[in-house]
Amino acid sequence: MIRPSSWLPLGVLAMLVALTVWLDGLVQPTPARPDGKARHDPDLIVENFRANKLGEDGRVLYTLTARKMVHYPDDESALLERIAFKAEQPRQPKVAITSDTGRLLEGGDKVWFEGNVVLVRDADTRVAASRLTTDRLLVLPDEGIARTTSAVVLENADGRVEAAGLELNNQSRTARLDRVRATYKPPRR
Repeated sequence: MIRPSSWLPLGVLAMLVALTVWLDGLVQPTPARPDGKARHDPDLIVENFRANKLGEDGRVLYTLTARKMVHYPDDESALLERIAFKAEQPRQPKVAITSDTGRLLEGGDKVWFEGNVVLVRDADTRVAASRLTTDRLLVLPDEGIARTTSAVVLENADGRVEAAGLELNNQSRTARLDRVRATYKPPRR
């Protein structure tokens, strides 16, 4: 006859085995899925890329072109080569930006320009045409904002400004510069 006291060590052993299996399942990393979602592989490569943003009236607000665009589905980003951006928003001066490379982030809501960045802004009734150069620039096209923490050189007919950073708002037509060194040319009379 089997006594209940002889089952006690077997019960404790079974509980320890179950606890060990449960703890092992908690600490082991989940195995990689073979669907490729964890990899950073491109799903789309476009040569001579061009994208337009249209306003409610159907007019082009801005255009983004690149010699090559490589899209990555895992983070919805895209790498761009030889990019050019042109903003033609109503009642705003035209803005053109070019650079060697760049990245589209958040579905195009943010555009990074990198390497030999040149921003040219047309003149308006208050401000002369200007040219900005830097090595990196983040642009928020829908908001009309461009910013960088890199060194910038801003030149126009009125002078030259060197700064350690910049935030440019094309909508309000303002620029915030960090650690500025400027040369101003007074108007001729």
